[in-house]
Amino acid sequence: MLPKLFSHLSQALRKNENSAPIGVGTLIDQRYRLDAEIGRGGMGIVYRTRDIQCDRDVALKIVNLETANALTLRQFSHEAQITSKLDHPHIVAVYDTGAVQVGAGGQVPYIVMELVEGTGLDEISGLTIARIIDLGIQICDALEYAHRHGLVHRDLKPGNLLIKKDGFQYCVKLMDFGLSRPRAEAYSQTESSRAGSFFYLAPEVILGQPADVPSDLYALGVILYELITGRVPFSNFDEQTVLAQHVREAAALPSRSRSDLPPALERVVMRLLEKDPRDRFASAAQVRLALEQVNAKSGAAHTRGNLPAVPADISKPKNEIEQVRGMIASSRLVTLLSENDALALAAASQYVDQFTDGIWRVDLQPVQDPSQVLKTVAHVLGVQADPDRPLTISLLQFLREKDLLLILSHCGHVVQACAQLTETIMSACPEVRILAVSQRVLNIDGELHHPR
Repeated sequence: MLPKLFSHLSQALRKNENSAPIGVGTLIDQRYRLDAEIGRGGMGIVYRTRDIQCDRDVALKIVNLETANALTLRQFSHEAQITSKLDHPHIVAVYDTGAVQVGAGGQVPYIVMELVEGTGLDEISGLTIARIIDLGIQICDALEYAHRHGLVHRDLKPGNLLIKKDGFQYCVKLMDFGLSRPRAEAYSQTESSRAGSFFYLAPEVILGQPADVPSDLYALGVILYELITGRVPFSNFDEQTVLAQHVREAAALPSRSRSDLPPALERVVMRLLEKDPRDRFASAAQVRLALEQVNAKSGAAHTRGNLPAVPADISKPKNEIEQVRGMIASSRLVTLLSENDALALAAASQYVDQFTDGIWRVDLQPVQDPSQVLKTVAHVLGVQADPDRPLTISLLQFLREKDLLLILSHCGHVVQACAQLTETIMSACPEVRILAVSQRVLNIDGELHHPR
């Protein structure tokens, strides 16, 4: 693992004119070439790195000598030892650990990890309820694995959850086990049980009790609450005030911020946020089961759309269908520059099982009045007009929580009305994708068109 990792480390931490700097371009152990800095924190610096031996890109995390102290060095070593033993699809994989010589006699530790081309959960907002449940289930999987291996993460927060997008799917990757510890391990007299971001700390940890499974689950509850409402349950500029709120105050019901929240999901979140750890779920596996039951109840209303059958002898080349299929996966808006929708239907049929709320085709060829585009789309989707509010609002309310692909066929003669409606839907409905068939592009940001 890391033999004699911190031998003479104090020498490496001293200002030394003879020390070779570590940065972009450095080749570590004749194998790892640091190509670009992609992250920096108090404990370490993460580089996009080329593993020359295995011919692949990886992430290499190395101690930040500018800010390192005895505590962070211990945490770094601990993280290397812990994560190298974990193997789970929702935990960032560790491939290698080691130390690099810096100056005269000093060694600086590093960790080589899976390079996740993704975004921190703290940078993502506006998720549908279905997406939040899916992410919650994946986090539960990662936590249950860690807990079964006797570990408490102790720093569960959105910033430590990477989201990798693969087409329409979101894959969670839990990272940063620097503060994790074995469940049964006692704290030393000089060690504080309190660790992690105070916005996600469980009441019992704030009161000095050791972190355990229930404290990770409390943090999960805060994350779900934040994804639903857009804010953490307790927030203030003053840390002590927030800590006191965690201990003494009940969180406001998230349904006050999001009226379409399923009551069953609200009950899951509020149980995770119980002050007494004994009142929370007993395990991440139990939380996962509860989330799956919420999904099952809401899933009864899902429909598969109205996509017509695609003829088996369709004349479109297979490679052209694959091109459009790939474009649908990479962009929320694709326009096919064509007079017919055969290619659109063939490409969309490849994704018939990928959209929870189906694939819907709206044929706009009979529509001559641009003002009728909205009504036509609403009618096909089954959205009823409400005399007390504009039809646009009713349509957006219907689509906001939907995960579907909307095909707008033959919209070239009403392209401006289609463009306006498409832009409105895309800004308000994060999981709706649109495939337009038109002789002209819609001229909307992010639009891909075929042929290019």
